[in-house]
Amino acid sequence: MSLPPATASISAINTRARHQGQVAQLSGLSSQISNVRAQISTGRRVNAPSDDPVAFSRAATLRRAQASEDATNGAIDAASRRLRTADIALGSALTLVQRARELGLQGSNATMAPADRAVLAGELAELLTSLTGLAETRDADGAPVFGGALGSGPAYAPDATGQLVWQGAGRAPRIAAGGALVETGITGPEAFGQNAPPSPERPLGSADLFASMAGLVAALTEPDPDLRTAALAQRLGEIEGHGDRLADAQATIGARGARLDAEQERLATQKLATSSDLSRLEDLDMASGIARLQRLLSVLEAAQASFARTASQSLWDQLR
Repeated sequence: MSLPPATASISAINTRARHQGQVAQLSGLSSQISNVRAQISTGRRVNAPSDDPVAFSRAATLRRAQASEDATNGAIDAASRRLRTADIALGSALTLVQRARELGLQGSNATMAPADRAVLAGELAELLTSLTGLAETRDADGAPVFGGALGSGPAYAPDATGQLVWQGAGRAPRIAAGGALVETGITGPEAFGQNAPPSPERPLGSADLFASMAGLVAALTEPDPDLRTAALAQRLGEIEGHGDRLADAQATIGARGARLDAEQERLATQKLATSSDLSRLEDLDMASGIARLQRLLSVLEAAQASFARTASQSLWDQLR
């Protein structure tokens, strides 16, 4: 027996509404299951802004901070390597200067034969060559570590008279660390001294390490005993002063390196804290995620069974 037209129309409308609601429910459950599966596969609770807008925004801020910290740490690491390079060069130079002083003192012996002093002068000339090479030490980027702000080219070059002259400019590059700017090197004049003409304050002027070493070589080969004695005394005094300067420069480099090391430790601690915050925001509790997936699958299965029964009943109603 067929239903009255009005009743049949209302029944059809109710059937369509119920059908659409169940389809929407199934679609929503499928979407949730897909999302949870994605979270389980990535191990992250927040993969898109829709997962948790507040957490996603906070995580983006933390990632920017993390990227900035990584960039700063990379710059400090490069600066630390430059300082270590300078420190090694200064240590080697100090060893050579100490050896030069020993040779000069040996040559001051008035009873030494000229041939023996010539041998000492030859060794000193080799030491001078080695010191010149150390003054040209370069960092990983090829910049001279004793060139100040000079990015390329030699730190020292001979002038028209053959005397080495510093070619650098300004101070060494600086980097922010611990709220202050730290120089990432030391200039050639700070490490090796500088040449200056005589003045009222310095009647003899001043000589850099290379000029003093060349003068010591010349003094050893001076044939006049009186001139030789005076020249050796002057140059040995200068050499001793250069040794002190190199030791001071090495201490300065060490102090700057220690400041950068302390800043790197702070950044490492900050990075751990940032990573921990990110983990709390984004990481998925795997046990909870799997349990939720199982619940959703159970709900989906029940919803599909309900949909199948409803669809079958609606078809029977239509056949009646």
